[in-house]
Amino acid sequence: MKISHEEFQKARRISRAIQKHLEDINKDDLRSTDLYPILARKKLIERDKNNGSHFRRFLKNLKEKGGLHLIPQCKFQYSKTNPEHLEWHFYRTKTETVQSNFVNEKKELIAPKLTEEEINQLIQKGKKYVANLPRKEESKFSFSQLETRKLYERAYERWSDKEIRLMKRAYDVFGRIDKVAELLKRQPSAVQKKINAL
Repeated sequence: MKISHEEFQKARRISRAIQKHLEDINKDDLRSTDLYPILARKKLIERDKNNGSHFRRFLKNLKEKGGLHLIPQCKFQYSKTNPEHLEWHFYRTKTETVQSNFVNEKKELIAPKLTEEEINQLIQKGKKYVANLPRKEESKFSFSQLETRKLYERAYERWSDKEIRLMKRAYDVFGRIDKVAELLKRQPSAVQKKINAL
């Protein structure tokens, strides 16, 4: 399932409102029930009698579509009492100013990082996209390249625009070269080199 343009825009508006509220109150680790009144007052989510059920449903829908990174302040965990139930927590993101081509840019640093389990789930979901990337004929590779490909299935493949976009998104979400390489089935050194080049 793909995220619609409306869902994308709604998620980004919610993200900005959450970030501002967390900065204003100078506090972290709020629950969805804490944020519900603020978001409802700003008309970013629908009001309901269950203290934010529409909001929680929206978050769950984003998670299922692989779009929870659009609200980087949001983290989830499975309830200890009911594994079917998700608990939503919210943390401020941190920003730092970086010098790039003589221009000061703000770079968003996501905190806290995804857990290993969350990253592995996203890698599983991304496998179908990687499987559809273009591939060269095996006959075009040398013996040593073929040996490397036994460990890294997509080593020495040409970087397509689609794969580069996927790599950037994965790196933004994972924050780890080794996990991006695992997703793309490439050598970590090759992924690091490509990211540095970009």
